[in-house]
Amino acid sequence: MALVTLKKNIRKLPISPGVYLYRNSSGEVIYVGKAKNLRVRVRSYFLQSLKRQPRTEQLVANIAAIDYVLCDTEVESLMLENNLIKKYQPHYNVLLRDDKNYQFIKIDYSTQIPSIATVRKIDSKKAKFFGPYTSGSAVRNTLRLLRHIFPYCLEARVGSRPCFYYHLGRCPGVCAGIVSVQDYQKTMNQIERFLSGGIQPTLKELSRQMNDAAARKLFEKAARIRDQIRALQNILEKQKIVSPRGETHDVISVVAVGSLAATTVLQIRAGRLIGSENFLLTNAKGATEEEILRAFLEKYYAEASDIPMEIDIPFAMHKIGEITSILSSKIHKKVNFLWPTRGRKRKLLKMAERNAQEHLQKSAQNIQKEQAVITQAMFELRDRLKLRELPFRIEAYDISNLQGTAPTGSMVVFENGKPKKSDYKRFAIRSLTTPNDFLMMEEVLERRFSHTGEQKKNIRRNDSWRLPDLIVIDGGKGQLGVGMKVLRSMGLTIPIIGLAKRLEEIFLPQHAHALRLPADSRALHMLQRIRDEAHRFAVAYHRKKRSKALLS
Repeated sequence: MALVTLKKNIRKLPISPGVYLYRNSSGEVIYVGKAKNLRVRVRSYFLQSLKRQPRTEQLVANIAAIDYVLCDTEVESLMLENNLIKKYQPHYNVLLRDDKNYQFIKIDYSTQIPSIATVRKIDSKKAKFFGPYTSGSAVRNTLRLLRHIFPYCLEARVGSRPCFYYHLGRCPGVCAGIVSVQDYQKTMNQIERFLSGGIQPTLKELSRQMNDAAARKLFEKAARIRDQIRALQNILEKQKIVSPRGETHDVISVVAVGSLAATTVLQIRAGRLIGSENFLLTNAKGATEEEILRAFLEKYYAEASDIPMEIDIPFAMHKIGEITSILSSKIHKKVNFLWPTRGRKRKLLKMAERNAQEHLQKSAQNIQKEQAVITQAMFELRDRLKLRELPFRIEAYDISNLQGTAPTGSMVVFENGKPKKSDYKRFAIRSLTTPNDFLMMEEVLERRFSHTGEQKKNIRRNDSWRLPDLIVIDGGKGQLGVGMKVLRSMGLTIPIIGLAKRLEEIFLPQHAHALRLPADSRALHMLQRIRDEAHRFAVAYHRKKRSKALLS
């Protein structure tokens, strides 16, 4: 789209809060941003008078179209922006690496008995979430400790008999009515306080309950509460005191080298260091430390359940008021960003910086090793399958159905050995209602490659429908034959293989016998990973369709 047309369209943008998406000439989303006023924010990118960073200049030069989504509030814009960045992984956004693997502790109040579980996604308004946590083992240890101090129940409804964990002393008996749901709610309140770092207020409340139980000669109950108090005091002794004044704040530092950056968040509650989380960010090349920190703050606090009223950062930031306003609206309290230049808080920032540096160094080494393994696998694939070039882009296909009901197909894409989820496609089978995997696969492949058709030579390198270097079909000779038939009918010459699950045999065109790679082959591991991802994606869509059909 010409610059003149773009500027005309910008003048028509609403002056409301929302999220904007920049697309390149191929229609690919290259940047996602949010704004209090969409028209003003988007127009600012095209003002000639503003001095821009080279990274921003490059972004603006690649904008061919602008989409937007209106939101009611800035908080809603922040959440939507975060979700869209996860979905599209845009080239010009600084990205949180592996953010879908971060865990949350969820307390769900939608069931008769409130439940506690670990999840990877904030998915309910009737639940409270604590996190994100970067370490799965840390979450498991926290829950194990929680259950020891505050026994809680895993059942959803009150029944006639207590659950198995009641007999182990890990459930208070709410599942059998031994403890009322109302009394059990007090335990949930204590757990919430504990997860928010409020151990001291919990200790005061427990001391009051213990004294009250003792005064009423309920000595067993008093002894139980005494044990809870001792367990909490043990935790307090292990937590480092970093503020004699008992302050509550987050301390965040950032370190960047090349395209990678790392941040560390120190969580200080009531003067004690209760947690330290490290995060890795990618796509950071050409971005300033301020741009990286802003991107992290927006992503982290979009999902963080516990936002303190003070957040310490290493330097002053331009337009920090925007983030302050959003976070203040989110927790209904005034949030302040400070950048201490001396004293105890500056030392904490330096401590966070050292942690971030160490995390960045280790992560860079791990990425280098991971890339070496991927490169080795791709060269092995090329040699074993007699390909002309390295299979940079691999597409895998699978079919999922239950006796012909809710049949679905999936297409997953791996580029440079890694999933490219923005290019994944789902297909609802249209032509069949009886189980026939061969015909279903034929339909999926015909629909997929119909997007090339006569224009196949003009498919751009960054188009989500661009031709792959290798096609992997989940199945044996029969499925491979279907794939070859479709490619021939469309005049396409793309390398294609079938990967059978039973013996992990690879079927190739014009080969009478299947190829079997050694169990420790890097190439085999890559193919298995791609095939399994296609299966997972197909099954997830199939289940979703079946559930929808059952509800309707």
